[in-house]
Amino acid sequence: MLTWKQSGSAWEAAESAPLADRGFRYGMSVFETITVLDGRPLLLIEHLERLRRAAGACGLNLPPLPEFDFSRLSTGLLRLYVTAGPGDPGDPFAGNVYALFDQTEVGWNLPALRVMSCAAPYLPRPGGWKSGNYWQNIEALGQAKRAGCDEALLFNPAGMLVGAAMANVFLQIDGKWVTPALETGARDGAVHSWVLSHFSVDEGILDSRDVACCSAAFLTNSRIGIRSVRELDGRPLADETSGLKQKYFDDIFAA
Repeated sequence: MLTWKQSGSAWEAAESAPLADRGFRYGMSVFETITVLDGRPLLLIEHLERLRRAAGACGLNLPPLPEFDFSRLSTGLLRLYVTAGPGDPGDPFAGNVYALFDQTEVGWNLPALRVMSCAAPYLPRPGGWKSGNYWQNIEALGQAKRAGCDEALLFNPAGMLVGAAMANVFLQIDGKWVTPALETGARDGAVHSWVLSHFSVDEGILDSRDVACCSAAFLTNSRIGIRSVRELDGRPLADETSGLKQKYFDDIFAA
């Protein structure tokens, strides 16, 4: 893994985040994950705008970031973190910026998933932004893995479907596609937004009854693109994503 820290108007190599940074100590950070394909960032503008909005929710007016030389990277995921910096828990959000690159598999047509519902109530962050405090997500994902599944669906304390541990979720119900509204705590993902702008999808309030009656489902995030669900809570589902995945490839991957 390669790491950098913003230093003025440039990036400098960094071995790690300082232990005194509240992003490390308390999970007080926000982030965006950008797919890099042979040195080309995908949906970069959309990710940076979401990072600025998330920083703003923490009380920070994030200035423009230094231009990053993506050509030095191969294929993988670049994660941009904005951390609270050192200080006490109640101090202002400092806005230290780190970049971490992980050379890993990314895709748009990966194998379909087995998904289960997680019973533990999930407490999402407001506004759909991604926080460095990912304990609940990792715990839910670990529970799914131990049960022989690939992902877990999360529900907020009111019983509303939020999404998957690491992704947004879309369900097909009575022939129509729906996805949890951002007001439930669903993440405001860049790929999720792309699907909403290129596909007929309603945003709404969903619960376990909707999960139980859906006929198809798929997940989205930067690493997996659009990935269908073949089994949900032990029930086989149809794959209705081939056309959408092809358009995502043509518009984003092959652009």
